[in-house]
Amino acid sequence: MNLFLQATAGQHQRKLISKTYVLIDDAAPTEVMGYYSLAVRGMVPKDELPPQMAKRLPREVPGFTLARLAIREDLKGQGHGEYLLFHAIDRVARVAGEVGGYAAFVDAKDEKAAAFYRKYGFTAFPDDPLTLCLPFAAIPK
Repeated sequence: MNLFLQATAGQHQRKLISKTYVLIDDAAPTEVMGYYSLAVRGMVPKDELPPQMAKRLPREVPGFTLARLAIREDLKGQGHGEYLLFHAIDRVARVAGEVGGYAAFVDAKDEKAAAFYRKYGFTAFPDDPLTLCLPFAAIPK
């Protein structure tokens, strides 16, 4: 978790590649509890999407990527990941409402991470179960 924040997040932010948001505890504002990074996904071919989503869509759809989501090891299982996920989805859904965008995408690092995202409504791509998406239209208002 720290390596990405120390070595990569700042560079990506300065180059406008991605934007990283950090969760801190107000009682200890110098200690990072977790973070997430967002980036533009670009165009995704509809034939890569789960079939139930691909109906009535153009050949390609734009979206956003939840590029990273991490919680400090000693804080896992306390709801911080869920909080950051909801925060990230709300943020990109608002941007999509302004500029367009079909879904939030995530490339899970393993099956355990993919299960976490599926629990919150993400659906896996048929040919790549570690790539998942959540259409903005499926998010309750």
